[in-house]
Amino acid sequence: MRNQTGSVVVEFALVLPLLLLILFGTVEFGIMMYDQAIITNAAREGARWGAVQSVALSHPISCSDPGISTIQGGDPASCSGTGSGNACLVASNYGTTTLISFGTNVSSNPSVTVSCNSGATINVTVNYTYQGLGLGILSALQGNQLLTSTSVMYYE
Repeated sequence: MRNQTGSVVVEFALVLPLLLLILFGTVEFGIMMYDQAIITNAAREGARWGAVQSVALSHPISCSDPGISTIQGGDPASCSGTGSGNACLVASNYGTTTLISFGTNVSSNPSVTVSCNSGATINVTVNYTYQGLGLGILSALQGNQLLTSTSVMYYE
C-alpha cells in the first residue's frame, strides 16, 4: 500500500467548487422564487385594492368613468412615494418593502402598470428585474431575470 498522505485534500479541492455551485445555486433559485411570489402577491394586492375602492362609483362601471383613473393611478408619476392612494401605489409599495434585492445597482422597485378592460376589470401588472447574488461564476443564474405577474379582478 502506497502512502496516501494529502489525497483527501486533493479530493476536497476537486469537489468543493461543485458543492459551492449547488449550495449557492439552491439559495439563489430560492430567493428568485421568493421574489416571484412577492410580485405575484403585489399585483393581487393592487388589483384587490382597486376592485374594492370602486364601490363608491356608479354602476355599471365603465373604463371611461373619471373615477376609474383615480383608483388606478396608472400614471408613472403617481406610482411613486408612500401611501395607498391608488392601486398602482399599493402594488408598488408592497413589492418595494418585501422584495429581496441584495443592494444591487438595479433599482429594487418593481414597475407597475394598471389598466381597465372593457369588461370592467382592473389589470395590475408588476415587473421586476432580479439580478441575483452577484457571485459571478458561482451564480446559477447569469444575467438579469425579468419576473412578471398580472392580476385581473372585476370592479365590485
